[in-house]
Amino acid sequence: MDGSRVALVVANDQYDDPGLRRLVAPAQDAAALAEVLADPSVGGFEVQVLHNESAQEIRFAVEDFFADRAPEDLLLLHFSCHGLKNSAGELFLAVADTKPTRLASTALAADFVNRQMADSRAQRIALFLDCCYGGAFPRGMVVRASGEAQVRDAFVGQEEVGGGRGRVVVTASSAMEYAFEGGQLATDAATPTPSVFTSAVVDGLTTGEADRDGDGWVGLTELVGFVTDRVHRVTPNQNPQMWTFGSQGELLIARSRVRRITPTPLAPALLEAMESPLPAARFGVVDYLRERLDGDDLGQAYAAWQALHRMVTDDSRKVSEAAGEAIASAVPRVTPGEVALGEELPTVELQVSGPPIARTAVASPGAAWVRVEQDGTTIRVSADPAAPGNHESSLIVAGPTGECTVPVHLTLPTTEPPPPQPEPDLAPTPNPQPEPAAASKAAPRTEPERAPAAASTTAPVAEPATVSQPEPETAAASEAASVAEPVAASPAPVAQMEPEQTTKRVAPTPPSVQAGAGFVPPWWAVAVLALGGVALVLLNWPGPQSSQYLWTHSDTGWWVYRSWGDPAILASVGAVVACLVARWSGVIALGVIAGFALSVLEDGVVILGGGISGDETAPWALSTVVTAAMLAVLLIVLRPISRRYWPVWPPAAVLVVAGGVLILVSALTKHPDGYSWFTVTKLALLEPIVAAGLAWLAVAATDKRSRSWLGAAVTTYAVMSCISVIPALTQGNSPSAFITAILGNVLIVAGVLSRGVRLQSRP
Repeated sequence: MDGSRVALVVANDQYDDPGLRRLVAPAQDAAALAEVLADPSVGGFEVQVLHNESAQEIRFAVEDFFADRAPEDLLLLHFSCHGLKNSAGELFLAVADTKPTRLASTALAADFVNRQMADSRAQRIALFLDCCYGGAFPRGMVVRASGEAQVRDAFVGQEEVGGGRGRVVVTASSAMEYAFEGGQLATDAATPTPSVFTSAVVDGLTTGEADRDGDGWVGLTELVGFVTDRVHRVTPNQNPQMWTFGSQGELLIARSRVRRITPTPLAPALLEAMESPLPAARFGVVDYLRERLDGDDLGQAYAAWQALHRMVTDDSRKVSEAAGEAIASAVPRVTPGEVALGEELPTVELQVSGPPIARTAVASPGAAWVRVEQDGTTIRVSADPAAPGNHESSLIVAGPTGECTVPVHLTLPTTEPPPPQPEPDLAPTPNPQPEPAAASKAAPRTEPERAPAAASTTAPVAEPATVSQPEPETAAASEAASVAEPVAASPAPVAQMEPEQTTKRVAPTPPSVQAGAGFVPPWWAVAVLALGGVALVLLNWPGPQSSQYLWTHSDTGWWVYRSWGDPAILASVGAVVACLVARWSGVIALGVIAGFALSVLEDGVVILGGGISGDETAPWALSTVVTAAMLAVLLIVLRPISRRYWPVWPPAAVLVVAGGVLILVSALTKHPDGYSWFTVTKLALLEPIVAAGLAWLAVAATDKRSRSWLGAAVTTYAVMSCISVIPALTQGNSPSAFITAILGNVLIVAGVLSRGVRLQSRP
């Protein structure tokens, strides 16, 4: 929308007049309204809030609000206060310094607001009045107001505004329920209740439920309709009213966070096939509907979902089961499936997966302390400050095809005060010199109060105070110092220390967050992996040139010497280097280590299982054990969140499968001597299986951590596979085997990378 979007929220819940002070606080929800209006993803307004200001300040702010505006601006003025009428029936808005007997000079006249709206150049203006109306009569009289506040009459001048300007006035109620009784303003209700009207406005804008036509915008008419329904649920006798003056079209107040989808009609032939007497034909319809359900056309997808629901009751078991499976596949899935928040993990990021229609799901918190921010399919969950202890709630992710619930746990440490010292400990201050004793007693009382601020970063808060005692040689001073210790460690100083301690613990994590890990690998794991890498370097040390076989096969005469260019030593050295940067590179480095370790493990299994280790059986056996242990440590540390194997983005799946096939073809390709790598060992089939399987897991992964470390592992493994096939070109004179293996590894890596591109391009 063109033009500025500006809002002024005027709220009064405190009044100088003792009669007005007894009324319900009408501005309880004004802060929430200002927040949702200012939210760029909802209202996008520039919001100014006036809280308990004087009549003069509010008059100036209102005039300034409407002045110097452009015709295309949208202005929203909200009053949350009390409404009063004088003896002539004129409407006034009560503010902090209003005197009911002097409304003209101490209250805000509706006629004043009316003139400012009429004089403004802005063509789109909305006025909200969340007010309680009453008749303003002289004090001392007992008169019950009868009738309705004439809001339309107060703003009828807006109809004469030309130029097609739209003016809309919305009120919380049309009835007058307040009256002066014995000089005091009272209500008919025995117990005051908070403003239902403003709460409903906030809920309608925040949740997007007020967007009834699903066009992505909350119009003013839609908002009033939603608010009216919500208010009637709480107070059936309260009827919000809306008056329009020269309004043309709908005033779009806010954007909707909820994306409503309207089903589009399916093809008539498809509907006829659904009623076919042949189960095979209906089963084919289920397959077709599932394709539509997984498509990008959300209207068709929603229509297919509705049609599949009708086919769940099909008399053919095969058809009904297929329809049920298709419906289940469209329910939004969230990873990870559980959220655990705390001081060390203040924010958790979740991903919504599934077909395009499932990814339109919207997250909503299950408790007030759960804070949710959603950007497309990414959901960030955090917690507002809560009381210490364990808190349990949930996150509901709901879409047009279903919803899922994610448990949310919050753990905040409790700070218990130390047990109080017994009174007798404060008394023993007998000293030959009474004056120093008095000084020593005074010092522990005053010094610990300053000590926590100076030494707030240390755990034992009281220690600086005890060290600074001026008279350590006297018994009274030592006892006083011991008494000062629990005083300095009271709950208040500890609570001041918590933010600094939390910052120090969280500070090392940003490098791993940038790497996509969200955590720093523990020192013990890095140390174990580093030791394993060093062991691999020692086991695969090449020694003098052409002095040791990497592997040898006597029947074919094939062999490869150990050298500084063979994959075993390169993977071993690479693992050590990756361990050195693991604390800073997070899961990326761990994925690289996994790729190196898996390469050596696969080579060890193939060489030992194929009986081609020659004199290097012991080094290869130990290398296999070491790499298996390293991979076990990596799995413990990484704790794979997602073990999903389907669905997979089709282009990525094609690339991965094609790459695995090419690696298999390379193993089966015969060299000029008539032998192939498959001839040397039947375990040559293991390499394409491992490469394609690992890549498939990386492509199917939905959580960020698994995608990061599996992608790094696949890339590293592919590089080592390319290095291991170099002898096919240099010693075996088989360019075809070399090229197919290289191309196969390139396709596998491309498939994994294409998954990342696909994720970034999703809506």
